[in-house]
Amino acid sequence: MTGYLLDTHTWLWVQQRATAEVSTGFFSEAEEWQRLGRAYISTISVLEIARLVADGDLELGMSVERFLEEGTRDSGLQLLPLTVQILIESTRLPGEIHRDPADRILVATAREHGMSLVTRDKPLLKYAQQGHLNARKP
Repeated sequence: MTGYLLDTHTWLWVQQRATAEVSTGFFSEAEEWQRLGRAYISTISVLEIARLVADGDLELGMSVERFLEEGTRDSGLQLLPLTVQILIESTRLPGEIHRDPADRILVATAREHGMSLVTRDKPLLKYAQQGHLNARKP
C-alpha cells in the first residue's frame, strides 16, 4: 500500500484548513491524495485527539466522533486500525527514536504499510533522515 499517513497535528490542520500551519500548495496536494484514496490516519491519532479534547487542551467545535466522521466521509481520509504487528513493531524500531508511544505507533504504521508520514515533528523528521522512515513536511 502506498500513500500518506497524516500525523495527528497534520490531520487537524487538514481538516480545519489551518493554512498558517502548512506550506503553500499543501492543501491541494492533500486533496489530491484524498481524491486518489491515498490519505490515511491512524486510530492512535483518534486517541490523541480524544485525549486532548477530554483534557481541555483542544476545542474542535464538535464531538470527536463527528470530527472523525467528517474526516473519513466519502473515504476522504481512510482510517488505519492498530494491529498486533504494528504494536509489536513500535517497540522494535531501528535507530534512535524517542519513547513517545503514539509517535512510535505512527512510525510503525507508516513503515508497515510503506507510507510516508506527513509531519512537522522534528524528532520524527530527524528519524527519517537516519533512513528509517519516509517522511515529509506538510
